[in-house]
Amino acid sequence: MNLTGGTRATAAGTVLLGGLALTLYGIVRDDFAPALGGTCLTVTALTVTTLAVIRRWIIDTSNERRALADAERRSQDEYATYIALEAALLNEQSRLRQDISAEQAALTARLAVERTKMEAEFEEGRAALISETMEATVLMIRGNKFAPTACGTGKLIPFPKQEPRQQRAREHGVVGP
Repeated sequence: MNLTGGTRATAAGTVLLGGLALTLYGIVRDDFAPALGGTCLTVTALTVTTLAVIRRWIIDTSNERRALADAERRSQDEYATYIALEAALLNEQSRLRQDISAEQAALTARLAVERTKMEAEFEEGRAALISETMEATVLMIRGNKFAPTACGTGKLIPFPKQEPRQQRAREHGVVGP
């Protein structure tokens, strides 16, 4: 007998009411057999109803399925957010690399300009220093501060007199002067 949920409830309710009626009939008539039969029907109907409720409670997974679907949606949303954040991070890193490259190129160009400027300043300073030195030298020569001393005859330093050396006999294995 294949009964749907609504039909089962109606059948269980009918059996329960029938069992209660039979029990009351047996009590009123003071007959033990109908009272016992009605009580058995009532207990059986209550047991079947209780088992049906417990079965529905155990088998009903709609709440869990709903929770699983919600968790899957949240997981998909987090995954999409993660992918978007990762793409944003890669874009930011690429932009930073480009900024660093541009800054490095600008610094290299600036350094070259400053180096050229410093070399020009150095050359100007050097030329001014050479000019000042030459002017001072000319003034000193004109003022006879660099007058050459009278060239006299050079004085030679005599070498000490050399004495003749004595020859030593060369012995076996000894080298002498």
